Amino acid sequence: MASSTTTRARAEKAAEKAAAALASNTVALKNHLAHRAIAGLPRPEERLFDRELVSAHICTEIRAGRSLNDICKNDVGMPTIQTYKSWIQADPDGVGTNYALARQHGYSHMADDILVLADKTHEWVTVHALNVNGEPAYDSDGNPILKQELMTLNSDVVAHKRLQVDTRKWLLSKVLPKIYGDKIVQEHIGANGGPIALAAVDMKNLTDEELESMNLMLTKAGAG
Repeated sequence: MASSTTTRARAEKAAEKAAAALASNTVALKNHLAHRAIAGLPRPEERLFDRELVSAHICTEIRAGRSLNDICKNDVGMPTIQTYKSWIQADPDGVGTNYALARQHGYSHMADDILVLADKTHEWVTVHALNVNGEPAYDSDGNPILKQELMTLNSDVVAHKRLQVDTRKWLLSKVLPKIYGDKIVQEHIGANGGPIALAAVDMKNLTDEELESMNLMLTKAGAG
């Protein structure tokens, strides 16, 4: 148990160190990648990645609720999913542990998203402003004048949000069943919620029929 706690503490410290490295080196990383893009250089190969820096960025984004697929495809300078997973396999106690911890935070963030989605009843929508005559308004250059209006969600949006909520609930119930899964607990309790009271049976006061019934029950129990 102590060894497991020590390993987790080391992993969390490594994650904090990696996050600090990300904060201090983000600008340098972006400048480096921008230089490569300007020079027309291809996507950097695995050997050119700063694993600690890249892993810190990925874990930070996953903690915020993003998916690994989204990060690797859309963030500049990220490896492919296959490359990152190969890092996890090659370094399960380092990259792998940091990724697993980030996932736990990400799932918690996902649970918070469910409440946000469920509570949302209105949203701001950009619409074409109207003039005093009720006609679409335009500025002096002929461009449409737009404005923001708070509108009630229509049935299509509500249905889509319900799907988003259900999908997140299903995923959480599978990856964290002890916390978000459906749990059925059966308890046997005695009077007033207390323990079940066991009393000795006085065999002398039982009739022949009661003794026969008890014998049958004991025989069935033994056969089962």
